[in-house]
Amino acid sequence: MSAASATQPVESQSHEIRLNAVLQLALINILWGASSVASKTALMAFGPFTLTFVRFAPAGLILLLLARLRRRLPPIAREDLWLFLALGGIGIAATYGIFYFGLQRTTATDASLLFACEPILIALFGYLFLKERLSWLQWTGFLVGITGIWLIAGRALGDWLALAGLACECCVSVPAKRLAMRYPGLLVVAYEMLIGAALMLPLALWEWHHHPHEVSLRPLAALAFLSLVCSVFCYGIWYRLLSRHAISQMGVFILLQPLLGPLYGHFLRGETLRTNTLIGALLVFCGIALTIYRKRSSTDSLRG
Repeated sequence: MSAASATQPVESQSHEIRLNAVLQLALINILWGASSVASKTALMAFGPFTLTFVRFAPAGLILLLLARLRRRLPPIAREDLWLFLALGGIGIAATYGIFYFGLQRTTATDASLLFACEPILIALFGYLFLKERLSWLQWTGFLVGITGIWLIAGRALGDWLALAGLACECCVSVPAKRLAMRYPGLLVVAYEMLIGAALMLPLALWEWHHHPHEVSLRPLAALAFLSLVCSVFCYGIWYRLLSRHAISQMGVFILLQPLLGPLYGHFLRGETLRTNTLIGALLVFCGIALTIYRKRSSTDSLRG
């Protein structure tokens, strides 16, 4: 396949999500809902930069192999190289390096609830960078959601760092969608993970040298879940569907993560839900309902 043909849409995009895709999206977000708990466990043995590298480097290699087995890999057009670099640098290295650094300093429950803030962040980015207009109802939802975020995060530095990591993830929605329409989804996510892991490697080596940890079975099991299930399986399905459906349709399923995350935190780590956190979560969901309301959908949102 030539570079010119590689820039054409890989698959036609559907405006209707069929039952099979609904089930797949529900499943991967249910699994992703446990990622904060697994990450919190893995951070017992790995630093945030090291965990980012050891999670995504093997996952990227596996996905690249799977993409190669499925079809002949198209060459990357020169004008798309910077998009892949941004996708890996921001979507993996910055997102997870910052998110894990914050997760060390907060609970898995709070981190899971912060995933609900992504639709609000995306609406804000759409206003700031895409010049999209927000109605008074959407501005009300945005302010309600921000109040909820403040109640969840409070004065905890870890919560705000985790939120900053999620904000980085929201920034790559446009290049992710564009690349998924031009190249096979497995290839896009494989390159994203490998580029992100490569950029994180120097920091991971420095971290491991200065802060070595004893690796036990439990953190290794959590790492295997993050790399094989959350990264290879879930990301693989997400990017495969990304070329077929609007992200705004797919993004609705993200809300399963903050709904289930506190349950995982309670039953697997014994964490409790603070009153402020509960009220904040309710405000965030109310804010989302108002923020994403629009007569005609004009923008897309991304997972994470």
